[in-house]
Amino acid sequence: MRVERGFVGAVLFTVVVVIGRPAAGQGANQLAAWDGMVLTPIGALAPVARDPGATAPGVYDASLRYGRWRYDADDVIHDNIGLTVRRSFGFARTQLSLTFAYGLVECPTCSGWQFGGLDLRSSVWNHSFGATDQRPITAGAALQMSVGGAKYRGTEASTANSVAIGLPIEIAFPVWKASQFRAAIIPGYGYGRIASPDFVASGFLPTIGAAIAWNVASFVTVDVGVQRVIIVGGPTQLGAALSWKLWSPSPSRP
Repeated sequence: MRVERGFVGAVLFTVVVVIGRPAAGQGANQLAAWDGMVLTPIGALAPVARDPGATAPGVYDASLRYGRWRYDADDVIHDNIGLTVRRSFGFARTQLSLTFAYGLVECPTCSGWQFGGLDLRSSVWNHSFGATDQRPITAGAALQMSVGGAKYRGTEASTANSVAIGLPIEIAFPVWKASQFRAAIIPGYGYGRIASPDFVASGFLPTIGAAIAWNVASFVTVDVGVQRVIIVGGPTQLGAALSWKLWSPSPSRP
């Protein structure tokens, strides 16, 4: 049934409290982990591919991000939209990002979710090669820590929380005179928790994300990507992002 499956994919408490049974093959803790992450930026928005060779500290940029998912062919599409602001630091190419977003769960009796998150990532390996000029190909890996929280906007006082660790593996290479192509894959592992007035559950699940991006003239980037909180029968989040540089203290390589 369309309405019931939309609820199953959206909030765990409707599965356990309203429907009265977990989805086939899934335990309550697994569903709680999935819901806790999908209702926060960790699972609600596809990743953005970064330049692993970017080194300039003090750079600020912003990303307008969109994600969509459906639990199965009988479900409707659920949309998420968010804004991420990021600052770069000089130490180990560290980047701090803050995200604010809204998720619209499509069903006749559902309301939306307001959510946000914080990401801290730092480089663990970088390499430049094929450098015949000032625009080499760069590859790298980073360690990323993420936390998120969400609040249901309906009459039911429900919340979701998440914590995750990821390993972004990225490559960027120049194209034409002032553009750059980027690609990233991000395996990870996360914790999700969801709570309603009469039910609380939490658990752990692996995650995987990927993105490709085109950086245009060093200050605008267009991304498309996917994000999946790995659970049997679970959906894949499809997403896109438009990023732009807000401020840079000095010229930096695109």
